[in-house]
Amino acid sequence: MAKKPPTFEESLKRLEDIAREIEEGKIGLEDSIVRYEEGMKLVQQCRAILAGAEQKIKQLQPSADGGLESVPFEPGEDGADAENDATDTPY
Repeated sequence: MAKKPPTFEESLKRLEDIAREIEEGKIGLEDSIVRYEEGMKLVQQCRAILAGAEQKIKQLQPSADGGLESVPFEPGEDGADAENDATDTPY
């Protein structure tokens, strides 16, 4: 059975752990290099996941010919972000 790739959150958590291990200096140079290489692979995985998510976030809008077309999602186009910002403020 093939091992399931880590989720974005799992990869990000591992990256944080790797950065902390290297920054604390508690591991040797060779181990730091191994961790750095692992971290770079995780960065590539995270970027791929984010790119895939970006492609999925689409919004349908009327096209010139009366049909619908899929266009990239742009936050704030309909004022929804301003609405959310107002409800997120703690005061």
